[in-house]
Amino acid sequence: MIVDVRPGESLELQGGLVTVELLHKSGQLARLRVTAPPEVSIRKQTEPHGAGDPRTVPSMV
Repeated sequence: MIVDVRPGESLELQGGLVTVELLHKSGQLARLRVTAPPEVSIRKQTEPHGAGDPRTVPSMV
């Protein structure tokens, strides 16, 4: 699924249990706010060395 959103717009997942809001976009970077209960694991996945080497980075809470 691909969804286009503008700053200030959000997506609700799991019946509203998880919300992802686009706060700011500049070039290739976007700042997101993810709101979820503590029991929901949130991780950022990055690809610093190209698409063949994805890495999972634990979120900062």
